[in-house]
Amino acid sequence: MLLKRTWEKQIITIVTAAGMLLGGSGPVSAAQPALNPLPYAHEIKSLTSENYSDLSFLKPLLKDKTVVSLGENFHRVGEYASMKTRLVKYLHEELGFEVIAFESGVAEASVVNDVADELTSADMMDNSIFDIWKSAETLELFNYIKQSRQTDKPLQLAGYDMQYTSPMLTLAVRSFISKVNAAYGKEFMDFDQEAIEQYFGLINQYSLETKSNPVYQQKIGQLIQKYVPKYKEYIRFIQEHRVPLDAAYPNAPHTADTILKGLEDRVAIFTQAQIKSVREIYEARDRIMAEHVEWLMKARYPGKKIILWAHNDHLAKNTSDIRVFEKGKWQNSFTSMGELLHQKLKDKMYVVGFYMNRGKAAAISTLKEFPIGPMPKGTLEARIMQSGYSRTFVDLAGHTKAGPGNSWMFQPQYAAEDGLTREVIVPMAMKFVPKEQFDGLIVIDKVSPPTRNY
Repeated sequence: MLLKRTWEKQIITIVTAAGMLLGGSGPVSAAQPALNPLPYAHEIKSLTSENYSDLSFLKPLLKDKTVVSLGENFHRVGEYASMKTRLVKYLHEELGFEVIAFESGVAEASVVNDVADELTSADMMDNSIFDIWKSAETLELFNYIKQSRQTDKPLQLAGYDMQYTSPMLTLAVRSFISKVNAAYGKEFMDFDQEAIEQYFGLINQYSLETKSNPVYQQKIGQLIQKYVPKYKEYIRFIQEHRVPLDAAYPNAPHTADTILKGLEDRVAIFTQAQIKSVREIYEARDRIMAEHVEWLMKARYPGKKIILWAHNDHLAKNTSDIRVFEKGKWQNSFTSMGELLHQKLKDKMYVVGFYMNRGKAAAISTLKEFPIGPMPKGTLEARIMQSGYSRTFVDLAGHTKAGPGNSWMFQPQYAAEDGLTREVIVPMAMKFVPKEQFDGLIVIDKVSPPTRNY
């Protein structure tokens, strides 16, 4: 665009001079080039390049931040995974961020991080994060994590969710308990496998909207009575044997606390399954996720800068003020982990929301591809697409006052969203004031489903 404007100016100068030489009464009229509607927008030139010159604008924005959150308005998008992977690399190499934490199980990710040298990159990914991110695009990040372990500044893998992610916690607890009682450790593994199988067998029969079904409530109540007391028994056993168990892991003093968190999350998985309201289900989970992030920052990785990877809905700063279109009506969203963290971290946190304009993605459960966009005129995505770039970054945090060119940041905008229950993304299904929710925005013009054959 810069080159084009230069030639336009030269043409205007030549035409004007010619008119004067020919004795015209004045300069020849010529249309002025249109003003850039987004002069503050930055072009991100690549999804994968290791030349970070096009990301240099991020350094002054993020150099003093403790937490950088990388969101997405839908999970199964290949370009999101590639862009976030590149940003994680940049933050690690250029700004000293040392932990990448996923919206995935806190204990599972920690266990995988501890045994990473014994696993392939694919094994690390398969056992530490949810299926929604398992792809060739995300595998590139795990390759990078593995490579970084050969340096003096390894990138640490973490999670902060309370949901079941993989069998890694089951195996770790068995090994842990077996240090003082092998039979009891084996008993735990059999018990946990049965409990998880029974839990998902029931959960998968009912959608979020049908959790108030009396039959479901009765069945989940029975599972809680059967399994929760036993989980609490294992928790007490570990607490009572902390000294010999800690002594068995001299190079990993965090092991007992991590395993206890994982077992406490097992209790939470069952007890929260009784909650009937969709909004309350999300809020209960996000409260625990916020607590886990604080634990990572204060206990597991004190003093280290952390990158959070999740859906926009878990990271935005004032989610309870967001309006979402659900089941034919507008309603307020839930109080998220991001909102809870923002209340404590304030300007030490920088939240980047990801949006897309057009293309294809894959449905959450079925993986069936569906079309996206282009987004309608007047939406958040369409406004940012005025930059003319394929990938656009806009900083919101630096705009403190509304003016003719940035007033949209301070006004409610419509954006695409999968909402609380949808399997696909829908245009204009969310409404919020961008400045109140995000510090920065990335909009990618054309997207595609992630590459599953990795």
